[in-house]
Amino acid sequence: MFRNGLILLVVWAVFQAGCASPSSMPPAQVRPCRGKGTIEEAVKALAMKRANLHPLKASARCFLEWTDSEGKVRKETFDAQFRYVPPDCLFVRGDKFGEIRFGTNAEAFWMMVKPEIDTYWWGTRQAAEQCREMLQFNPWNVIEALGVVQVDANWALDWHNGFDVLTLTDPNGVLIRKIWIRACDYQVISIESADSQGRQNVRIQMDDYVPTEQGFSVPSVIEARHFSGGRADAFLRLELRGVGLFEVDPARAQRLFSRPTEENYRTVYRLSSACEFVLVGR
Repeated sequence: MFRNGLILLVVWAVFQAGCASPSSMPPAQVRPCRGKGTIEEAVKALAMKRANLHPLKASARCFLEWTDSEGKVRKETFDAQFRYVPPDCLFVRGDKFGEIRFGTNAEAFWMMVKPEIDTYWWGTRQAAEQCREMLQFNPWNVIEALGVVQVDANWALDWHNGFDVLTLTDPNGVLIRKIWIRACDYQVISIESADSQGRQNVRIQMDDYVPTEQGFSVPSVIEARHFSGGRADAFLRLELRGVGLFEVDPARAQRLFSRPTEENYRTVYRLSSACEFVLVGR
């Protein structure tokens, strides 16, 4: 059950069907555009998009599929609410026979699953930064699922069939992350993350971008996959609706973006400095 909970944690946190091959790539564009000429140009374009991001709200229809500890495929469908205030505050709440929540603020992240698992995970930002490999994601990068990414000149730039492909590797040339950007409109359409061996373990794909009233476009369809042993063992599809400006007032922000109480949860885990979720005594 703990393993299944962590899979849910990873999938929810990255906003990342079936058992598609992790080596798949976006289809070639019918009329491919040329991309940016240098990595510096790509960095500038993506930074401008990130700077223009406003507080957002949306609802979502969610389709979740995962393999449990007995090898049985489980499927769930539920609705969720999404609120985001740049740069650190995120609130996601779903309901499926109870509450499912994920959130972040400047100091901590948390994930709560009330139905069946009845478990609460949380950790400080410092611990999450130290434990990226174990977590397989940075909770504060969840907003990347809306096509908002942060890169620098350490990334390599390539072009393939109408896409700019940005790749980050470690000093030994092992893949860390790869981002596919549609060159014609410079929308991010795929983000891939790898484990310490360079094997893909998470892929987020975005499609059907729609403009907001503030002039910022977001994907209305987000699909996320978690891979293990070369096959997808968890899948999440989000269909966003009603994307718009989130008007924030201090009292409401305090309610949404403060870490919730651990009361009424049967099991509570905290991310330790040793990069393990340890059971919290009650």
